[in-house]
Amino acid sequence: MDPRRQFKGLLARIFSDAVVDESERGELLDFLASGALTPPERAEVVAEFVATTWKGATADGVVSDREKQRLREIVDVLGLDAGTLPEAWAAIVNGPS
Repeated sequence: MDPRRQFKGLLARIFSDAVVDESERGELLDFLASGALTPPERAEVVAEFVATTWKGATADGVVSDREKQRLREIVDVLGLDAGTLPEAWAAIVNGPS
């Protein structure tokens, strides 16, 4: 399988329930350590994942508490900088839980 596609699928799966457990975290770290993607390729896939996730979270015009939890988990686990996020997503992350 194409490593980009594999990484996209991994991200979608581990963040689907808004909680990343230790085994999922380990799986993510193992993939990142594998060298299957270069740092720029990983960054590109993460940027696509962020855009797709934000589009899905805002599709109905309301970001639910569960979606907010998922957005926060993505930022925390991936170590994303708020400056790389859509402005409204950054506000959610920086706002009250």
